[in-house]
Order: sequence, then structure tokens, then C-alpha cells
Amino acid sequence: MIRSNALLFACLLIATGVQADVDDARAKGLAWLVQTQRGDGSYAGTKGLEVQATAAAVEAMINGGMTKAPHYARALSWLGNAPPGSLDAQAWQSLTLALAGRDAALIGAVIRDARNSNVAQSGGITAGNIATWGSYPGYGASVADTAMGYGALRSAGVAYTNDTTDLSVTVLCTILPAQLTSSPWSGAWPQALPQSAQPSSVTPGSLAATAAMLYEFKKQRQAGRFLSISACSKTSPSAIDTAMTSAKAWLIAQANADGGLAERNPQTGALEASNPSATALAVRTLALFSAEGDSAATTAVNNARAWLADQQATNGSWGGDPFVTARVLAALPVATGTQVADNDGDGLTDVVEVILGTQSAIADAQDQINHDGNSVPGLTATSFITNGFVNQTFSFNLNFVVGDSGPYTYTLAGGMLPPGITLAGDGSLSGTPTTVGSYAFDYQATEAGSGDTLIIGRIDIAADYQDDEDGDVVLPSGALVALLGPILNYVIGDDEPNTDTLSSGAQPPGITLAGAGALSGAPTAVGTATDAGSGETPVIDQIYIAAAYQDGEDGDVPLSAWALVLLGGALLKAMRRRVSRATT
Repeated sequence: MIRSNALLFACLLIATGVQADVDDARAKGLAWLVQTQRGDGSYAGTKGLEVQATAAAVEAMINGGMTKAPHYARALSWLGNAPPGSLDAQAWQSLTLALAGRDAALIGAVIRDARNSNVAQSGGITAGNIATWGSYPGYGASVADTAMGYGALRSAGVAYTNDTTDLSVTVLCTILPAQLTSSPWSGAWPQALPQSAQPSSVTPGSLAATAAMLYEFKKQRQAGRFLSISACSKTSPSAIDTAMTSAKAWLIAQANADGGLAERNPQTGALEASNPSATALAVRTLALFSAEGDSAATTAVNNARAWLADQQATNGSWGGDPFVTARVLAALPVATGTQVADNDGDGLTDVVEVILGTQSAIADAQDQINHDGNSVPGLTATSFITNGFVNQTFSFNLNFVVGDSGPYTYTLAGGMLPPGITLAGDGSLSGTPTTVGSYAFDYQATEAGSGDTLIIGRIDIAADYQDDEDGDVVLPSGALVALLGPILNYVIGDDEPNTDTLSSGAQPPGITLAGAGALSGAPTAVGTATDAGSGETPVIDQIYIAAAYQDGEDGDVPLSAWALVLLGGALLKAMRRRVSRATT
């Protein structure tokens, strides 16, 4: 019994250590993404993968609890307005926008219309209830693109006539027959679906293609979209379940002894060295099975995540590549507990702020924004910046930003409004802000019949230095002494010894006038200084000081604006007198 308890305790220690490593890796990776985001909100690594990298970064920030950060809002805004590209780029764009709760129907419709409705195979054309995708419209179908195409339609909620029939028949007649059965590829899918005159280089199994197809099979199965039908001597969904079991076993078998996963050499079939991208893609898929209690998948996922954490560079990235880094972060478990704490409410979690060296008690996320020239105002950067003050009524209308007649309805789509301010459906921002900071947010402007427009705004809230409506200005009490104390001798302005006395008026209680001209306290009356060598010289016509009360614990004293004018005027008059003496 003792040995069993000791073994259990040891296992718990190991698991705790692995989780701590993963949490630390996530925080460092997110900090690196914050620092490397471009001015337009996107992420750039390998040319042509900007959409995929930015989509992965958005997913990583969702998993990391940073959906209120301005970096998330900027990345999501750029992604929503990114130009069309390959099917892979459009699919990741659609999947991620849907994950973020955005409307991906327009992109999904483009992907729907790009599907192939037939396939050339074995010297003939297979048509009818077939839907596959290639890299671009009209291109030969690939396993990964077909999986991504179906995933984009599913996540965006885009349907068309007989879509589930097309899905089921395509899987039974095209995708399942393409699954490989010979070692070392048994259970895998190749990059391309079988077609006439196909090069041999695309026929070996592919971890990336298998992970993509298995992921989509599982998602479609969970959504109940496979019909109970028979076609091409196969029956759905039983044949699909068998194929999924085989693909999952093959995917798990691509793990090296270190826990990382890799592709196999297409010529030799040998397993290559563990690779972060391949491992992240495999974890994304196997995590679906692990969540349902699959022990083999759970072991593979835990080992893979531990290996990924160990491969992180000192700067927080994986290989210095935004796509790889973000895809790895998206494959880590969702952050919880202290990992998502955000003390200052600026959207950057406290653990990320520790890595960045910023203040977790001050809303300073805007200071980490890259302000280079790649931004597009209103789409990928702030379309407006307005200001407010703590404890003062704030109002602003977004109709002034959009600028046309509309009508529009507005909804908060991301980021964070200053605490105390709310957004109404008509575009009115109003309320009384309660917390100092800069708050970036994106909002969705919807015009009937014209779709949605995603726009970014920012509101800077400063501390309230107005104590009432008379324009008094708060000065530290020590500043009054420093300003008024030496003013008498400064007015006299020569080097002879001076004896300063109060000749008229009433000296306020607690205020003293030293013979050398030093005043301490808050003077409220006319004073005259006596010069031993040149007679009496009036020094200040009048000084008025507002009532001195404590404005909090720091002892600040509010000084009326016109009193400052009088004080400044007296000081200027004194300086003129001193200059006049010096020239005579």
C-alpha cells in the first residue's frame, strides 16, 4: 500500500511539473506573439502564410484567455478583412472567425462555390453527389483541402441542397478508398486523392493530410452529419468509424521516443525527427479523442505537449516563425485559473505581462502595440481615438465614425470598453468611466442588406483632476511652499541683507514670515518687505489662495485658476523690477 501511494505521489509530481512547463511555455509564446504582431494586426512568417499564421494566432489568444487584448482585436479585424487566397487560407480564415463568434458565412459561401463536383479516376469521370476541393477552384482534389473545405462549411453554418448527401457519398466513394492499407502507411491518407495520371510523389501517406481528415471526420461525426446510407459497397457511418480507428492508430504511431511526432520519409518510409508543426497538427486532432476518454490518445497528447514545451526557444517562439509558434500554442491546453487572471483588465493576462515586463496593475496593453506603417485605419487599426476622464460623464456616437446615413446597428465584437461605459445598438457610447487606462475594442456595424463592417476604436481614460466645476487645479501642498516661500527675496533681487516684515493685513493662522523673506503656509493677505539699504518695497499686490483641504491622502491642495493667474502676474512683475534694478 505504501509503495502504491508513493508511486501515485510520484506520478502526480510529474504531471504537475509537465503542466507547469506547458503553462510557462504558453505565457512566453503569447508574449512573443504580442511583440511580433505587425502594425496592421497580422502575423508574417513564411511568405504566403499570413492568413494561416494570423488565424493560428487568434486561436492561440482565445485559448490563452487574451480575447480582450487589443492585439486580439487587431488580429481578428485583419483576418476578417483579409483578401482571398488559397482554399487552405480561406478555410483557416472561416474556421477561426467562426471560433471567435464572427460571421463567416460570406467566406463559407465562396468555399462552397469552389468545390469540385466530379473527379477523374481510373480513366473515367465520377460525377454526382461528389464534393471535393483543391488548392484553388478547378485544381485537382487533395485530402487536406477537402477536409478543410468541409470544415469551413460546417463551422460557418453554410448549407446547400443535398450537402449531407454529398458529404456522405464523397467519403464512402472517394475518401475511404484513398486510405492506405500497406505498411508503413496503413491507416494514413496521402496528400492527394487518387486521380488519373497522378505522380508517385503524392501517393505516400502524410501526417498533415491524415490529421486534417481525421479531425474533420470526428467533427462531422460529433455533429451527426453523416447519413445512414450505403454507396460504393460501403455503409455510413460504420465504415467511417472503422476508418477513423485505423487513422487514429496510425497517427499515434508517428510519435518518436521523445514524444514528438513527425512525417515519414516518402521514399524510405522511415520516421523522421520530431517536428513542432507536425506535432501540433497531430495534437489538434488527437485531443478530440482524448476529451472523450481515449487513453492512448491522452498519453500521446500529454507526451507531445511536454515535448513541444521543451522545444521552445529562449525568446518564447518555436523556430522564430509566427505560424509554427501560434499553431503550437493553439495545440496547448486551454488556459485556466491564474493563467487567465488579468488584474488591470487591459486584456493581457498577468502571466504574459510578467514576461513582457509591463505593469499588471496598470492598463498598459496599448503600449505593446506595433505602430508601423502597415495599418489600415478603421479596418486593421483604430478608426478613432477619443478621451474621457474618471468620474465624469462620457458620450460619443459611432455614427460620426461611419460617416454615412446608414442606418446601422452596432454590437461590441471584441476588446474591452472602459469600465462604466456601454455601447447601445444605435452607436451611442455613454456612461461614467471608473478606471484609468487605454481601451481598444472592435465593433460590428451592420447595415440592412449590406452585411457587416468590422471597425476598431480606442478610448483613453485619464485621471480626474477636476474637483468641481469652477476649474480649480490641484497642486501638491509642498509646491505652494516652494513657490511662495522665496518669492519675497526674489522680488527684491539684490545682494544686500533684507529684513522682511508684515506691514498690513492679517497673517493667517499657521503662516509665518521669516526675517529673511521665507514664507511658509498659505498666504492670503498683502505683504511688504523692508530693505535695510533702500527703504520699503511692496512685493506682491495681492495673492489669493483657495481653501486648503485635503484631496485624498497625498495632501494636494486645489488652487483656483484665476489665483494662479494672480500669482503668476505678481511673479512676472517682480522679475521686471529686478531686471530694472540691474540695468540702472
